[in-house]
Amino acid sequence: MNKFNILFLICFCPFVLFAQKKKKQDYTFHKVDKVVVDGNLTDWEGKIYNADSEFWSFGVCTDGAKLYVVVCVKDDMLQREALRNGVVVNLSYNEKKKGGAQLLFPYVDRERLRALGQDEDLNVNNIKEELLKSVRGYQISGFSKVLDGLLSFDNTYGINAVARFDDKNILVYESEIPLDLINFKSNKIALQVGINTHFFQAKKVMDSTNRPSNVRIYGANPTGATLKNPYKEETMVWFQGTIK
Repeated sequence: MNKFNILFLICFCPFVLFAQKKKKQDYTFHKVDKVVVDGNLTDWEGKIYNADSEFWSFGVCTDGAKLYVVVCVKDDMLQREALRNGVVVNLSYNEKKKGGAQLLFPYVDRERLRALGQDEDLNVNNIKEELLKSVRGYQISGFSKVLDGLLSFDNTYGINAVARFDDKNILVYESEIPLDLINFKSNKIALQVGINTHFFQAKKVMDSTNRPSNVRIYGANPTGATLKNPYKEETMVWFQGTIK
């Protein structure tokens, strides 16, 4: 990754700030018999973390055969980021917090985003619905039994996800992933869930370069500084649990 790409991602996020690192909290899976993936939160009563947040809330359940994820996005700017860049579900192959099998949805390809930006007749007041309608499938990577790339909504693997706005204008995301599509190395796994924000993308780029946290960046505090989430709380969290 070259310096231009690093600077582009950092500058592309106008909210990037710098601050001390904070200890992150880990969450655990809930056990369920079944979740219907329909954008309705009835199945999730009592199983959603961070429910009182003004930004977002989330939960993970498993019935032993499938993993279910819910994400509720309340903040307008965070909704736009979720619709443009997707909600991330990343299943590590063991209990270590690393990249693994990833589902990214909603996913709008860059060509479609450019087309929307050039559409003079586009109703900007309805941009979030336009983004939802522009989603063509699920972006998949790292699965043992599914090829990387864009996976059709109508697939034979059992991967399913929905995203819709409820009557309170909350963006509700639900997904289900059959666990037998992944060759886990352990029955204990780590799972990452969150919004694929510009901040998160910039942090991944910086982490991939192994840049020390105290390296001075123009305009930043040079002493023990690192990227700070502009939403005042974590928008990417880790779960840990047993899947079998």
